[in-house]
Amino acid sequence: MSNWIDKYKKLVIPSHKLHVIVADLDNLFDYSELRQAFENEGYVILNTRSNLDVRLQFEIHVRNSESKYLIIAPASYSPLPDIEIQVHFQAIGLPQLFPNLDAKAIRGLSFNALCLLSNIRHYEELSHEKTLKFLLENLYNVDFESLTNSKAKERVLNALITVLLEKNGINQPLTNFLANLSRPYFPDLVLKGLTSNNLVGFIQEQWQSYAENKGSLLDFKEPLLNKSLGYLFAFEFLKPVQVSPDKYDAFPKPLKIGVYVDENGHNDNELEGLIEYLKQQLEIIEDIAEQWFKIIQILANAKLRFLTTSDQSLKESYIKIEIAFNNRFQRFVDNTYGSLFSLSGVRKPVVVSRILEHLNAKPVKKKALIVFDGMSYWQWNILGKALSDAGLSFLSNASLAYIPTITAWSRQAIFKGDKPDLNEDNSKENKLFESFWINHGIPSYQITFKKISIKEPLDVESLSTDISILGIVSNDLDDLLHGTIMGDEQLKASTQQWIEKSKIVKTISDLCTCGFQLYITADHGNIEAKGMKNLSLKEKVGALSRGKRHLHFTNETLLQSFLNQNPDLISGRINLSVYLKYQEAFTTENTQVITHGGSHFWEVIVPFICINEQ
Repeated sequence: MSNWIDKYKKLVIPSHKLHVIVADLDNLFDYSELRQAFENEGYVILNTRSNLDVRLQFEIHVRNSESKYLIIAPASYSPLPDIEIQVHFQAIGLPQLFPNLDAKAIRGLSFNALCLLSNIRHYEELSHEKTLKFLLENLYNVDFESLTNSKAKERVLNALITVLLEKNGINQPLTNFLANLSRPYFPDLVLKGLTSNNLVGFIQEQWQSYAENKGSLLDFKEPLLNKSLGYLFAFEFLKPVQVSPDKYDAFPKPLKIGVYVDENGHNDNELEGLIEYLKQQLEIIEDIAEQWFKIIQILANAKLRFLTTSDQSLKESYIKIEIAFNNRFQRFVDNTYGSLFSLSGVRKPVVVSRILEHLNAKPVKKKALIVFDGMSYWQWNILGKALSDAGLSFLSNASLAYIPTITAWSRQAIFKGDKPDLNEDNSKENKLFESFWINHGIPSYQITFKKISIKEPLDVESLSTDISILGIVSNDLDDLLHGTIMGDEQLKASTQQWIEKSKIVKTISDLCTCGFQLYITADHGNIEAKGMKNLSLKEKVGALSRGKRHLHFTNETLLQSFLNQNPDLISGRINLSVYLKYQEAFTTENTQVITHGGSHFWEVIVPFICINEQ
């Protein structure tokens, strides 16, 4: 829970009265996370629009009730004596939560921005303008002193990119402040309106002119702007520009991500640019899940281009950067992974066991969760393109599978909405799914669970109109990966064929038409691994669960015996499980397999996609 919500609860929740009325001075209950926090404390929340409405809700629901009620009142509300006797009243807004910051300057920031602010200690009371500068420096890492140095124009543009595109949650006061800062350098952009779309359009025009040597307002070689440019191309905000071979060769490596020579070589040009961008990010990525959720989208993009190229040197460069990222990811797993299960999933399900909590916090009436068994993030990119081509929009993000990354536990974690029972498999996932939603107030007749496949697709028209919660599992991709004998290139082709033959795009589209807000995820991903050795019968003794990438033992003695027999094995350990970290498999030496169960980032970081968000 964020510190500001904890502080809010301490200010509001009484020790001596059952009910609460809050005069919501800054509309903080518009944040679903705040509402969820009070619902978790057992409060029934009532919204009101006027003083009269407060009276009506109090008389109808609250007076003499033994249930806990929280009435959200207008900012100007003050209770009359008969009401005040029975409730705890509190007028609360941003000044009570952030007393040293100007409330007007922080009003309208995103939930995440307020969470970050609540963890920054500051003791000086700041004016409106100083608060805005404080926000830019602490939330967006904008160095004001550097803005007045040489290349001020490029540095101001870099600040705009950072705030409007790389981060989120900008409010109107910050927009106005940045507009005044930018006006001397980019008057036409400010006049048009300082929005993310307008900014991208402006940079695209300037990049086109720069790449074609027609003159540009900007020097894209400036180091800070250079890095931001890589971000914009990597996340496809900007489109690369076609140039001659001579011009392409003359471009600095970090800028090559934004140019290409011809359509046939476009794939290789983009791969080269993505590799250079990934090299930059490898140096600065930290043990922060959000950073890994962003970089996996770039790695997936690069992976697909790697599988397409025939340029051997590019293939080798990509393989090196993938290995380097996985080495770094294992540090993230060792240092951070275990602590992430305590994080709330209301805002974002960092781990798959929080996905149902996230869906429950969404106010929409009809929700559907589709779990594709074994779908890696690069396979999602193939499906995502097919959805985009069909006119479906979505928000891409990620979550972390349960380690060891096996269906029995990670899919159980998804549908249970909690850590899995390691003595159970996923055979009761439908009952776990139904139980979760019943415990959250959804009647059983409104819940259904379906398993679909290429042979038995979902008949959307047959779904009852009463259904508001829908769980769907498809094992097709897991079946494909385990049957693949020619590596990721074959799996890519098989994934494309599956999308076409399964008609999954139509199924998703039909569910959207029926009013469902859809979420897509996977229980785990997969990797192309090389056999290191087959396990002997002695080594497998006591292993309740075993696969090509993991072993789970009945007790500590047997686990330690296995480790003693394999002193050179590089592996990770969670509870009574041993899992492989890199690209080896427990199978015949040098045999190529596609499998899962370990902690490689392709196995652990799975897509979490929202379609038809309302």
